[in-house]
Amino acid sequence: VNILGFFITKNIKICICGPLNYFQAVTGALSTQALSFPSGSNVNIVGKDKAVATVLGLQVGFYQLRLTVTDQQGLNSSKMLAIIVKEEVNGCPVANAGGNQVLSLPNNSITLDGSRSTDDQAIVSYLWTRDGQSPAAGEVLHGSDHDALLQLANLVEGKYIFHLTVTDAKGKSDTDSILVKVRPDSRKDDLVELVLHVEVSRLTEQQKETLVQQLAVVLGVRDEDIKVQKIQAHSDSSTVLTFYVQGRWPDSVRKGADVVGSLQKRLMREKVDFLLFKALRIDTVVCFLQCSGHGHCDPFTKRCACYPFWTENPLWHYLYEGESNCEWNILYVILSVFLAIVIIGGICWICNCCCKRKRTKVRKKTKYTILDDMDDQERVALRPKYGVKHRSTEHNSSLMVSESEFESDQNTLFNRETIEKENYKAGMNGSLKNGVPFNYHPKNR
Repeated sequence: VNILGFFITKNIKICICGPLNYFQAVTGALSTQALSFPSGSNVNIVGKDKAVATVLGLQVGFYQLRLTVTDQQGLNSSKMLAIIVKEEVNGCPVANAGGNQVLSLPNNSITLDGSRSTDDQAIVSYLWTRDGQSPAAGEVLHGSDHDALLQLANLVEGKYIFHLTVTDAKGKSDTDSILVKVRPDSRKDDLVELVLHVEVSRLTEQQKETLVQQLAVVLGVRDEDIKVQKIQAHSDSSTVLTFYVQGRWPDSVRKGADVVGSLQKRLMREKVDFLLFKALRIDTVVCFLQCSGHGHCDPFTKRCACYPFWTENPLWHYLYEGESNCEWNILYVILSVFLAIVIIGGICWICNCCCKRKRTKVRKKTKYTILDDMDDQERVALRPKYGVKHRSTEHNSSLMVSESEFESDQNTLFNRETIEKENYKAGMNGSLKNGVPFNYHPKNR
């Protein structure tokens, strides 16, 4: 009997092999028998009467097998085989997440390769995790964080750290880390945002090319100088088109502020309906507003968000179409409004008083003129009551004639006949109305 040997496979199988030419010459019987094996084991010999036998169900321990061969004449021979099964030594897997990666925007997608991880048997699981200090932005595509290849998209500027953990069938694992550095876009300051009144799903490739041609006409450049970088939804009914304009040299770019100024002047004022879709807003991606040093620029609305006690100057922004600012101090504004109200109220009060005075009727003073040929007694009778002296009585010797507003003869207060009648009645009473006694005779006339 010649036993060439045996081998142990992954499933703990043993094959006892003999030379084919030898067994072909033997026309008798073959038998393989297990003589001794560890307690509790269930050994099964497959093909025990064949030249090649397989032993199944081996465990850690010592086994002894015997092979017997018999020819046609009944002669036989046996051979003993000792098998020692030892515990398998399992090594730890080695994780390999690849080398550090550098990514420059606007390219924001990358694939990390962990397939170079190794194990003495086989790796049964991969797990990618993001470090807690890494930016939260960025998406894992297709559940690839459990695969050897990790697919990432929509990364932002910053440093990402990812950890790869691999595990083998015995539960042993290993971890490796990788750094992904995302750099900002070198053309970030010159990017222009054009917000169009159209849904992003309705904007076709042909319409996009038409818009590029129209922008080239407005800016006076070639179509290929307009480099569209990104198209995305701005709202449910609007789309934002992000682009930059290449300069005369291949690596040069026109300033975004100059491009925005030209487009705002022509599209928002002169040629409102020139584009295929209505332009809702034109601005740079990066907000350059200084906000008068009293606020900061909102990157979404491109308007100044003022600090407390400061507000925007609406006259400059809306009337003169100036940029958003934070020029006015709220305290000064309140004080100015209060003073303006006081001044306007004072002017209104003065005007109201003047209007009332004009509506009031002013009576004219009655003027008198002294008639001629008056004697002293008549002068005394015509003297004003209460000792009030008329200025004309000292310089005029005529009787007084009314010059009132009625200008009629009936309003003449005094004439010669009236005076004679009054003097006659006063003479009979012995006194005048003013209390000065005198004698009256017709000869005194």
